[in-house]
Amino acid sequence: MSPVIVATGMLVMSTLILTPYAFAFHFDELMSLNFVVIQYALAFALFCSVIAYFLYFKILERTGAGNLLICTIIIPPSSILVNAMLLGQMITLAEMIGLAIITIGLLVLDRKILNKMLKMNRNIDKLLLFFRQITIFRFKYI
Repeated sequence: MSPVIVATGMLVMSTLILTPYAFAFHFDELMSLNFVVIQYALAFALFCSVIAYFLYFKILERTGAGNLLICTIIIPPSSILVNAMLLGQMITLAEMIGLAIITIGLLVLDRKILNKMLKMNRNIDKLLLFFRQITIFRFKYI
């Protein structure tokens, strides 16, 4: 089944199930909301739910479950950044440290960058070995 169909079905059914509950138990609060709050709620629903579901299932379809799990690690930092951009919230030092930890974790999990760094180390080791051999050769035969 197409990821778009699955994501659409999940979002439509969750909306259909939760809407009667919201009107039955929180009718007064819903009626007291102003238009700006409703706009923010719709923006977050669109950007943080709908697009996220579509991306989630598209990544699952293209790359598999392993890479999808790596992608779910970036959910907290992305929500912090969206809050900062849309609501103007300040990003705290603790959130920045958490973002750094998550970034380092992603780099370790990805292993491409780690492998490149190891290859660079191997090349540096080969280069140092080459210079040692040249130095030994120069001192032996001069």
